[in-house]
Amino acid sequence: MGDLPRGIEVRGNSIRVTFHYQLKRCRESLGLSPTLKNIEIANVLLRRIEREIKRGIFDYEKTFPNSSRARKAGTKARTFAEACADYLDSIGKLTAATRSQYTNAVTHVWKPLLGPETAIADLTHAKLAAKIGKHPWASSKLMNNCLIPLRGIFELEYPGPLKFQNPMIGIANGATTRTLPDPLSPTERDRVLRDFAENYDIRVWAYFDWAFHTGMRPEEIIALRWSDIDFETGTARVQRVRTFKGSERDGSKTHVVRDVDIPDAAMAALAVMMQFTFKPGTDAEIFEHPELGKPWHDERAQRDTYWKPTLARLGIRYRRAYATRHTFCTAALIAGVTPAYIAAQVGHNVKVLIDKYAKWIPGADGGTQRAKLNEAMTAPRTAPSVGPGNEKARQITDLSGFLPTEFGRRDWIRTNDPHHVKVVL
Repeated sequence: MGDLPRGIEVRGNSIRVTFHYQLKRCRESLGLSPTLKNIEIANVLLRRIEREIKRGIFDYEKTFPNSSRARKAGTKARTFAEACADYLDSIGKLTAATRSQYTNAVTHVWKPLLGPETAIADLTHAKLAAKIGKHPWASSKLMNNCLIPLRGIFELEYPGPLKFQNPMIGIANGATTRTLPDPLSPTERDRVLRDFAENYDIRVWAYFDWAFHTGMRPEEIIALRWSDIDFETGTARVQRVRTFKGSERDGSKTHVVRDVDIPDAAMAALAVMMQFTFKPGTDAEIFEHPELGKPWHDERAQRDTYWKPTLARLGIRYRRAYATRHTFCTAALIAGVTPAYIAAQVGHNVKVLIDKYAKWIPGADGGTQRAKLNEAMTAPRTAPSVGPGNEKARQITDLSGFLPTEFGRRDWIRTNDPHHVKVVL
């Protein structure tokens, strides 16, 4: 009889078909003798069943009225809302912040966009691509973040051998613009710290001094305890974070415990905080809110109450408070500290650190390579000919009259006059 079509087998004197329905493997005997003609009939029936299942219109009881499985399976198509519920139940081991983000995406984006009562089988690749493509996303980054739980929903719906039928296959992320870190210069860093010391409680200075000189993430700093400090070796162990709504979990952001060498400049912050939070026999957090006298709940108070006003007061271009970490990495690279050592300090792998901060690595040569480039580019240049005889051709050897006398980044800041813009050097 040769090879049988996929999903068809002979059991005794009858043909049996096998297919997947509602994530279960189903086998049904057709009561047909295994002749070539009957095998072809079974093959046509099975392909029709598969098409109907895919479209969400398969009626088990109508197709196999004498089947006990038909009465158990029912005929109601599985809905997108049911698939969403199962997916959200499956992500319980993720962090609270991640669960909240995925739940919001499912509840406020995907259910309204795709329809909670839509049959999963009706959400084909073409329909999903059209819905996603037409939606007015605020940014590619937002779309990419929302696609994570949607992919999870369909991966759960199409497990194992069904994965090749997953309609999300081929739906790619949107293109995003890669932004460079935006650190403060050492001079700006020192001005900011000086302003903190002069205008706020010394505990604010201590928090930011530690941030600038260790490169630790804000969620790692606010969860740091005195038991994490080894004064003998001069290290701090990063082994927990405080993130979503003040929730705390073990491990760093990357779920890897690491030891951070404490520079002398950061030791000064610990000396300040000892008088406030260090109590023998207790395991208190090191840094605390100066007005509440309690550990920082998250990083918003530091940013909104102290960081933003200080940069504005000093006339320093605004950066996120996370720039303390970028400032640490770039200052260390420019000073010649090896990328491998910095990566270990801040919890990156070396490749990520080099990709992110490659722009600052040449600064470690003290400007030698830039000086060589300038020397190579200072050969006399001749202006192009502008007419017969080349009368206006001239040597340009002194560019002093063409270059600005002051250099540096310029930010355009609008004043109260709607028709005036001034340049701040």
